[in-house]
Amino acid sequence: MRIGWSFVPSHSSPEEWAAILRENGVRAAAFPLDYRAPVSQIDAYAKAAEEADILIAEVGVWDSPFLPAPEKAAVAREKCLEQFRLAEYVGARCCVNVSGAAGPVWYGCCRENYSERIYWENVAFLQRLCDAVKPVRTRYTLEVMQWMLPDSPEQYGRLLKDVDREGFAVHMDAVNFVNNPYRLTHHNEIIDRAFALLGPAIRSSHLKDFRLEDGTSFAVREVPCGQGLLDIRHYLQKIAALGPDAPVLLEHLSCMEEYVRAMARVLPIAREIDG
Repeated sequence: MRIGWSFVPSHSSPEEWAAILRENGVRAAAFPLDYRAPVSQIDAYAKAAEEADILIAEVGVWDSPFLPAPEKAAVAREKCLEQFRLAEYVGARCCVNVSGAAGPVWYGCCRENYSERIYWENVAFLQRLCDAVKPVRTRYTLEVMQWMLPDSPEQYGRLLKDVDREGFAVHMDAVNFVNNPYRLTHHNEIIDRAFALLGPAIRSSHLKDFRLEDGTSFAVREVPCGQGLLDIRHYLQKIAALGPDAPVLLEHLSCMEEYVRAMARVLPIAREIDG
């Protein structure tokens, strides 16, 4: 298992970027450039990662092909395609996006996210992406999300079947399954179901934590690893079983110091699991 960061530390060269990651025990990373960067620069970062034995786990998209404004949706769709091509070019484990909100904010919660229309438009879009890129080294994946599909192991399994392309696979985020009280109180069971059903297709994972807010309404807040309810050991054991190079990236922390502190909590558990 390779513990990594989605965070890009301040640096002045590809070599310094890779050195900073290695100095902090990072063995997997999100690629720090997008498709608009010069090819020479993309090549330099890919080389620096390879020489430092840092696995490029993900190339991110983070936009919605279903935005209601047609011109913005067109831009997002082009970004999905070009980031997918970039992931293939640099040999990333996956290109990752969310399925995409049908409202004005790409990650937002809205009713139409659950519509049959958006579901089947997504299936067709994912098929077109895979047919256009024909990936060999990478896969296109959707991150599990609380308020858009796929939001459960079973729903992701259905999506894999309906897309029916070798180029489409799974991105795992155990915390994002927690969208109701049952999934909070039965979180390890949800993780077990997810890895049992989707395990062979999982290309990369995210690691964070969550806690239940005080009050009489159900509200969950994301928190740094080790400060919440996630059974980190259980989750990492499932990831480790995928293979020695299975990547899992810490994310959504605010600064370098927070990533360093999170690594200090996570790495001992990961090393014990890996033996």
